[in-house]
Amino acid sequence: MPSSDDSRVLFDSFFNNVNGRSRDAPEHYHGVNPATREPLWNTPVATNEDVNDAVLAAENAFHSWSIVPFEKRAKLLEDFAELYASYEKGFTELLVRETGKPKWEIEESSKDGSAKSGALAESLHLPVEVLEDEETIVTTRYVPLGVVAAICPWNYPLVLSVAKIAPAILTGNCVIVKPSPYAPYTALKLVEIAAQIFPPGVVQVLGGNEKLGPWLVDHPGIQKISFTGSVASGKIVAREAAKTLKRVTLELGGNDASIILPDVDVISTARQVTMGAFRNTGQVCLATKRIYIHASIYRPFLDAMHTFAQAMKVGEPDDPDVELGPLQNEMQFRTVKALFDDTRANGFKFAAGTSEIPDSLGFFVSPAIIDDPPSDSRIVTEEPFGPIVPCQPWTDEEDVIARANDTKTGLGACVWGKDTAKAKVIGRRLQAGSVFINSFEKPRPDVVVAGHKESGIGGEGGRLGLLPYCNPQAIHEYK
Repeated sequence: MPSSDDSRVLFDSFFNNVNGRSRDAPEHYHGVNPATREPLWNTPVATNEDVNDAVLAAENAFHSWSIVPFEKRAKLLEDFAELYASYEKGFTELLVRETGKPKWEIEESSKDGSAKSGALAESLHLPVEVLEDEETIVTTRYVPLGVVAAICPWNYPLVLSVAKIAPAILTGNCVIVKPSPYAPYTALKLVEIAAQIFPPGVVQVLGGNEKLGPWLVDHPGIQKISFTGSVASGKIVAREAAKTLKRVTLELGGNDASIILPDVDVISTARQVTMGAFRNTGQVCLATKRIYIHASIYRPFLDAMHTFAQAMKVGEPDDPDVELGPLQNEMQFRTVKALFDDTRANGFKFAAGTSEIPDSLGFFVSPAIIDDPPSDSRIVTEEPFGPIVPCQPWTDEEDVIARANDTKTGLGACVWGKDTAKAKVIGRRLQAGSVFINSFEKPRPDVVVAGHKESGIGGEGGRLGLLPYCNPQAIHEYK
C-alpha cells in the first residue's frame, strides 16, 4: 500500500479528479466558512466535457474492476481507510473550516469512521443463492451495475461521501462523486487520496455548479444515482433518472417523531432527547424533530429540556466547550430564520431559546424549544433542519401513534420507556425505516438506513445496502 506523503495532498489547493489525475477548469467557485462568512478556497467548476471524460474513464475501468474478486476490492478499501487515517489531522481542520462543526466532534467521528470502514469492508459479502433439483442447478448472484454517480449533501460531506463510495466499489462499480457546492473540499481531497489506492477511473470526483447534477442524472453512460438531499430535489432526480431507467437510491428528509412514555426517568431521558434534537445544530436527516411527551410528565420534562438546551454552548468550532456550531450555509440560515419568524408571528410559546435570531458574524442560531404548537403549524409539519423543535403532550396511545405517523416522510422515530416491551410494540407501529428504543437516532454503518414514504427509495449501509448497487443474475445450469 502507498505510504502517506503530505506533499502529495495539500489541504489548500483543490481540483476535480478525472481518470486518476487532478483537473482544473476555466471557471471556479468557492465555499464559505460558516463561522465567519469568509470565502474559502477556489475550486474548479466541472464542464460537460469533464463529465463525459469521467464517464468514459469509468466505463473503461469497469471492464477490469468489475471482475476483480470481492475480497481484493475489500482489501483495497481497507488500505484506503488506513491511508485516510494518516491524513486525519488535515481532514479535521478542513471539516472545521468547511462545516463549522466543533473540532472535538469531528475528531471523534473521524477516528470512529476510519476504523469502522475498514472493519466493515472485511465483514461484508454479497449473497449467493443456489437451488438444485433433478434437472437444474440455478445460482443467483449479484453483479455490479456499471457507473454510479454519488450526489452528496453539505451537512456531512465526508461521512456521506464514504458511505456511497464504499458500497459502490465493493460491489464492483465505478463511482463519480459530486459534492455539494456548499461543502466541496473534503470530498475533493478524499478522492485525491483514493486515486493513490484504486485504479484510474474507479473513483473520480467532479465539483461544480447547478448544471452538474442534471448532467450526471441525464447521462446515458451512468447506470445508477445515489442521492442524499431534500425530498423536493429527490423527486426531480427520480423523474429525470426514469428517462434512462437508471437505478436510484434516494436518502431524503425526515420529520422524526420521539414518543416519551410516562415511566421514563425524566432528567436522564430529557438530556438524551435534547441532544438528539440539536446535535449538529439540527442539521441531520435522521434526527428528532417532533417530541410527544406524556401529559403526566409534560411540564417537568419540558423544564428539564429547557435546562439542557440553555446549557448548550453555541460558538466557534475551535472552542473545546462549544457543543453547537453554526448552520452550514446562508441558504439554510435563511430557511431556519423564516421558521423562527413564522413561529413568533403566530404567537407560539418558546420554552427555550429566543424568538428572534440576533445578527452575528457567522450563521449562529441558539437552540429553541416550542411549547405545544398546533399540529398543523409549520414548526410541526415541516422539517426545520435547524436547532428548533416542537413538543406536544399526549394521553392516548392510539392518538399519539397516529400523530407520529401523520407525515409524508418516514425516515426515523424513537420511543422512550422503562417498559421496553411496550416501547417496542409502539415502535413497530411507527411508519419509519429506522426505529430506536431508548436512544435518539444513532445510525450504524453496518445496518441499512432506508426511508419509508417520501423519505426515500432503497437504502444504504450494511449488507442490505450493497444490493441496490447490483443487478441480480440467475445462472441456470442444466444437467
